[in-house]
Amino acid sequence: MKKEIRIGFILVLTLAALIWGLNFLKGKNFFSRTKSYVVIYDDVSGLLKSDGVYVKGYKVGNVQSLSFTDSTLRKLTVVLAIKNNILVPKNTIAQIYSLDLIGNKAVQLYFSNEKKYLAEGDSLQGDIEISVAKQIAPYKLQAYNLLKDLDSLSEAVLRVFNPVTSNSLKEIIKNLHTATSVIVNSSDNINSTFENIETVTRNLRENNKRISEILKNLKTASDTLSQVKLLTSINKLNQTLDETHYIVSSIKNGSGTLGKLLKSDTLYNNLNKTSVDLDSLINDLKGHPDKYIRFSVFGSKKK
Repeated sequence: MKKEIRIGFILVLTLAALIWGLNFLKGKNFFSRTKSYVVIYDDVSGLLKSDGVYVKGYKVGNVQSLSFTDSTLRKLTVVLAIKNNILVPKNTIAQIYSLDLIGNKAVQLYFSNEKKYLAEGDSLQGDIEISVAKQIAPYKLQAYNLLKDLDSLSEAVLRVFNPVTSNSLKEIIKNLHTATSVIVNSSDNINSTFENIETVTRNLRENNKRISEILKNLKTASDTLSQVKLLTSINKLNQTLDETHYIVSSIKNGSGTLGKLLKSDTLYNNLNKTSVDLDSLINDLKGHPDKYIRFSVFGSKKK
């Protein structure tokens, strides 16, 4: 009989230990009194029952249960079991965050500065930490496009640095070096030229008023000379026209030698008679040259 009692007692202890262990794994501890608080979330982001609840990295409780708030399945209700000795101020935020790199979740409590504290069963404000994956999600497309651009760039670089293009680039660099050397060697002359240009510009700027007056005077003098020359030319032309008119009128009236030539028949007749006589003389000279020219073949006798 005693043996059976012992076996029964051991079975009861074993069953109690098993129940206590299961509840302990679920976040329940019969030897530690806790208070429950409710948090409403839109998304629990993989939070599980019995996950830890922490304050500044120190574990103060566990997730007691998770369930949908109503049949619409839009909200989730999470019950947190927190140690009885932890006073939770009003407006405390319960944020779901990643506990490690594996993806395990937990709840972090951010206490407010309120002096009033929540009672058991009150609600906390829910929040979800943005995960690394969600943080980098907007940049995934940019990274993909960047990789495509880098791939295109690498292909372009490979095309550029083929033997033919490489030699061309070497020639270009050589020419640039030569041109740079020439520019460096000519820097003194270039500096002197710029200094001279600056001097001329400064002088022009300083004498701008004087130059304007000189140009104005030149314009006035030019206009005056043009007017004087034009008037002189007109006067000379009028004088010439008057003289020409006088000469023509004199010729028409028979005045002067040219007028008499045109108007008098006597001069014409005399000239005609002189021409006839001159013609007769030339014919007689040709026919009887001995009448006009005497010469001796042997010359005169010596004494």
